[in-house]
Amino acid sequence: MTILHKYIIVVESHLPPRIHLKDNLPNIGIVVELKSEELPNRVTAAWLSERFNLSRKTIIEKVGMYNKGDENKHLYDPKEVIPILENLHLQSEKRNSRRKN
Repeated sequence: MTILHKYIIVVESHLPPRIHLKDNLPNIGIVVELKSEELPNRVTAAWLSERFNLSRKTIIEKVGMYNKGDENKHLYDPKEVIPILENLHLQSEKRNSRRKN
């Protein structure tokens, strides 16, 4: 019995891709699930923290400069902040101290 793995491909486009369920893509596999997501114009820090499994405080620290709301109501344009939060692991500095020789 062969174990099948699941791969996720994200496509952003003005028109939906011409892929249908049960399509057999050569050298790739069979399409078993299709989802689309429409993002709201503004999202809260709580919405972002739930999506990225980060604390609200961390969200505000990392993307606070993109805040479209006031100091109490943190609202963000998801098109600006989601790419930043998705690549947050690339920006983080190493926390370990260097060993002495």
